[in-house]
Amino acid sequence: MWKLTRPDNRHDKLTRDNLLDLQDHHLVRIELVREDQRQVWVLTKRGHGEAKKLLEPKGIRVSALREEKHDPVTGELLGASYDDHSAAVTTTAAELHRVGIGHRFGFATEIPHRLAGGYVQRADLVVRAPTAGVPVLLLEIDRRTEDAHDLVTKLRRYWEWGRLLAPDAHRLTVDLVRSRPDAIEDVGHEKRLWRRVYPPTGREGLVPLAFVFADTTAAKVDNTVKVIEEAGRRYWAPRRYETYYQEAITAKDYSQAMPVVVTTLEQLQEHGAACGGVAAPGAKGRTEPDRRARQPRRRRSLPPPVRPR
Repeated sequence: MWKLTRPDNRHDKLTRDNLLDLQDHHLVRIELVREDQRQVWVLTKRGHGEAKKLLEPKGIRVSALREEKHDPVTGELLGASYDDHSAAVTTTAAELHRVGIGHRFGFATEIPHRLAGGYVQRADLVVRAPTAGVPVLLLEIDRRTEDAHDLVTKLRRYWEWGRLLAPDAHRLTVDLVRSRPDAIEDVGHEKRLWRRVYPPTGREGLVPLAFVFADTTAAKVDNTVKVIEEAGRRYWAPRRYETYYQEAITAKDYSQAMPVVVTTLEQLQEHGAACGGVAAPGAKGRTEPDRRARQPRRRRSLPPPVRPR
């Protein structure tokens, strides 16, 4: 919370003073104290009502109220289940905000993405920071509680969601996609569902997705990245341009690919969002489409044949 609200401060005294003041007015309370002695603060019922009046009219969703329940015999506080995953999500948002990516109201958690079959894929964190060059970024935070192939499944679902048509799509376009699913690749992104939800990214491909690993080892991260690279190649890898001159075209088509970034929470805390440990599988550090590379490569003229003497 300190890094989200006062990223310029080097200590959390001002934030703690504000929390204590809110506690005196019965707007917040301490739910639990973690092993590292950091306190987890939550809104009280009164504070939750005040927050809804302040934020929800502006379109900012407030999380559900965490009710305060006590054991009738021992009086111990019950329901203190603010897990480490939620703390890792909040910490990731704080670290991004600390380095200038995203306004404190530019972060949203548990954002649903409804697929055609009725399944809802919820993003752990969605960041919107146009001024920082990040119009939208989906984040999945994993404390290595999920199998690597489960992360590939999430990647596939986001990729499928990015290929859905907008509700106002033309009837002929809908019929074409239903009859031939690959026809969606010929439909521009501005006519797809994701462009009704998120702004254009300014780059090729779908909405970028970042995997952030927390409380894990480098070996586990490396193994997970290998699985994502191999099993998820169809969703993030570029393709060759469909042309009769494939040998002359050296550029790759990223229009149907989903940009993927992998890092760890520890790297964000140590180096910031531009840390050298961030890896984009297969991207080779590519950030902008190379317009010149799309031009056919000129063939070198062969030397004239040597006539035999």
